[in-house]
Amino acid sequence: MPKTLNIAVIGAGTMAQAVHLPVLRRRWDRFAVTALVDHSPRRRRESSEVWGIGEDARYESVADLIAAVRAKSVSVDAVVLSTDGLHVDDLLQLMKRGIPILAEPPLGYSEEEVARVADFERMTGRRLVMMAYPQQYDDSVSRMAEQIATKDLRMVDHEVLMPASQPLFGGAHVTTSSYDLPSEVRAQRRTNLQAAVVAGSGDGATQRDRDLYVKGLLTGVAHQLAVLEAVYGPVARLVAVRHWPKGVIPGSLELLGELEGGAQVRLVWHYLPFAPEYSETIEVLSARRRMQVELPAPSHGDRRSTVSLREKKAGVVQETSTTAAKGSAELMWEAFHAFVEKGTLPYSGAAEAQTQVALLREVLSTIVVADGRSLEAEPTDEDPSDEETASEDSADGGSTDGPDTTDGTAADGPGSTPDGSSMMVTAPAAVATAAGGSDEAPGGSGATADVAGAVAASDGSDGVDGVDGVDGVDGTDGTDGADGADGTGMTDDAEQSHRAGAAEPSHRADDADPSHRADVVADTTAASASEATAASPAADTTAAADAGAQPAHEPADDSESKLLPADPVVNAWVVPARQNGDTTEGSDPETPGDRPEDPSRP
Repeated sequence: MPKTLNIAVIGAGTMAQAVHLPVLRRRWDRFAVTALVDHSPRRRRESSEVWGIGEDARYESVADLIAAVRAKSVSVDAVVLSTDGLHVDDLLQLMKRGIPILAEPPLGYSEEEVARVADFERMTGRRLVMMAYPQQYDDSVSRMAEQIATKDLRMVDHEVLMPASQPLFGGAHVTTSSYDLPSEVRAQRRTNLQAAVVAGSGDGATQRDRDLYVKGLLTGVAHQLAVLEAVYGPVARLVAVRHWPKGVIPGSLELLGELEGGAQVRLVWHYLPFAPEYSETIEVLSARRRMQVELPAPSHGDRRSTVSLREKKAGVVQETSTTAAKGSAELMWEAFHAFVEKGTLPYSGAAEAQTQVALLREVLSTIVVADGRSLEAEPTDEDPSDEETASEDSADGGSTDGPDTTDGTAADGPGSTPDGSSMMVTAPAAVATAAGGSDEAPGGSGATADVAGAVAASDGSDGVDGVDGVDGVDGTDGTDGADGADGTGMTDDAEQSHRAGAAEPSHRADDADPSHRADVVADTTAASASEATAASPAADTTAAADAGAQPAHEPADDSESKLLPADPVVNAWVVPARQNGDTTEGSDPETPGDRPEDPSRP
């Protein structure tokens, strides 16, 4: 009979309560929860009472847990780390004790941060970290390569529709977020989180760039890459990227890539806050077969995935369909048991996380360079007239260009031209000139007003449980809203608002906290004071009112993509530059008959 592992749950947030703890209770034959760690007294008490964890098994920090392990007052064979995205210090403390870890993504925000974990793991000569991507271990995902082998693969199309928190976690009855941490603790955690995000996204990134990086890439697309890697291997080359609608964060993301064998990959991730349910579909094509996989959210433990295969035999089209016997979260925990007991290698660990974060940083750079800017900060000569303009903008309620604000929320800096970055966008000269204007500002402010609060100023004691891996001060699940498999997270404020039928909080202005104001992105350093004032949150509010039927969380501008500086008629893609330094040649423009009609043109 397999050994029963003693598990410490670190971080009592949404993912812990909605996914991990239910599995641990159900599989009492293999797991026993012997400790719970959370720095919020309120959440530590409430969640422990719900899940039957005694007072002597509750700890405030990882350091307290390790001290108890050393004193042999608690027995711990492995841990699940579902705190915020600042995992590295806690990870290293646990790894030094030789404790295996199931870690909620993201492992870190930069390649350098994740490298600290991967390098230490290599130094020990033992794999100690397994990433918590449940759907990598789903039975249906495991069957994909059996039905269509890698050598026969032609195309993989993976699409995710991500709703707000309520459809995902409404039935889990998660205890409330923590509000009982001292203000100095919240401020310090906010500062640390902001520094980590800046290090990952680059000094030249605006706050909206950072929000897109965390909420869309590290917590949404990262899950899709993990599932693909478990079946057919990692993306070997990035072909093209799109992001839309204009000014909406995280919005929708589409990636085209290529696998090592030449097969093409299309990953599409939509954040649809008012969607009624979560949906994830993978379609795989070979020369002879067509396979479709439906994956439920891991938080829906009673639902099962399905695989449908269609092929032609003896002149007749045949279809077979199979349903998984267990949920993906339970299968992941079985794999973790084998990882701890037998040393079975996981699909994703620290080394794979390091490769993944480097690819996602490349995706962000592609998007930003297409917007006529760079992720690398560039020194600029200060102009007194510019300073005067910034002061006028501030007085009028607009955000000023400059360094991070005192609460850790970075103000959007001025746009900059590419400085030799490896990413370029293909567009006609006239189109590129038009893209340098300030036409994007109206769509960028009101639509993304509070996203900075969910990422750069993530604060559990303010009710913010952050995005999948950005949990703020309550130190609980960074996936409050979704795990690495579910995509982006939502703040607790957002969750409450959606339950009440309100508009998405990350797309509204928060008058109570100036750090949550909408940041105005200026496309050129020569923007006039009047233009900046027009792009202020107040101007966006007026524009939204004039839009009439437009939802409050979307800009009135109906252009196809926020980040494609192209003529509205041209359905261009953002494509990486050639690695040899030659000027990138984009895809051939579509013929007029093939171009989608743009409703914004007369």
